[in-house]
Amino acid sequence: MKKIWAYIGLAYALSWPALILLIRLHANEEVLILGICGPAFAAMLLSRSGASHSGASHSGVSQPDRRRRFLWFIGMTLLGWIVLVFTSEWRGVRAHWPVQIKFWLIAPAMLPAWVISGAFSKDRGIHSLLRSLVHPPDWRWPAVALLSMPAFLLVPSVLVHMFGVPFQWPAPQNSAWMYIASGIVRFGYSLLFAAVLEEPGWRGFLLERLQQRVSPLAASLWVWLPWALWHAPLDFGGWVANSLILYLEIRVIFLIPLTILTTWIYNRSGHAILAAAIFHASFNTFPLILPFVQKTYVLIFVWAGYVVVKDKMWRRLDAA
Repeated sequence: MKKIWAYIGLAYALSWPALILLIRLHANEEVLILGICGPAFAAMLLSRSGASHSGASHSGVSQPDRRRRFLWFIGMTLLGWIVLVFTSEWRGVRAHWPVQIKFWLIAPAMLPAWVISGAFSKDRGIHSLLRSLVHPPDWRWPAVALLSMPAFLLVPSVLVHMFGVPFQWPAPQNSAWMYIASGIVRFGYSLLFAAVLEEPGWRGFLLERLQQRVSPLAASLWVWLPWALWHAPLDFGGWVANSLILYLEIRVIFLIPLTILTTWIYNRSGHAILAAAIFHASFNTFPLILPFVQKTYVLIFVWAGYVVVKDKMWRRLDAA
């Protein structure tokens, strides 16, 4: 339990002071990434073993080296920089072209790049923690994580819409191409600068250790509480759930079934952080870019209840 409490404390210590200070300074959203990276960085620090790999792993895969980590770091930094450039230009307005190139955004883009490239760290503990961000055991489940939320939003909404219930439409764009481009940028931002900076900690570190002690259902609730409270500086700083009612709706009512579903996808994928991160980005993004009937979102409780019963999530994994 010591590592569990140490992780929660360190995740908050690396996030809250930075977020509170930056919010009080009215920093741009791109700068707030310095605080959002706390969960992933805390997991990496606590996973360090000090032992490096040599030779081949038990799975027969050659071990990471500095060159591969450097190339991944550079590649993901460039990708993150492009996403940030478009996000900063298109936030709150219609997608447009051309965009203003902002080279200073390379700095915050390095944060998720450092986390992802950690999959190739020579430190045995960090490599073990982050490997599934790049090499998930089963590639089908990252696909399920990507497609399940759009299906959940659209299928019941189309059925209800046939009886005259109106859709909730996203912000209009100049063309279908710009609509698609805007959606890709939104998803990329949520994946790299929210999910990748959180999921290695909440799922890869905390959930993993909790499930060694309790059932997946109980572990989900234990993850939900610190995860929900961790967002408080962002929420009450005016960024997300900027009222008590909205905070209760997002962080209490709907985050509980979403936490259970993320646990289900994480376990089903062979404990792949990539699958959890994609699902995290999906439920952050698709309700904002797809037309759907808002009242059908309550079916998230039915979906969560189904997976709990189907996978008997009240039983411990070692007893299944």
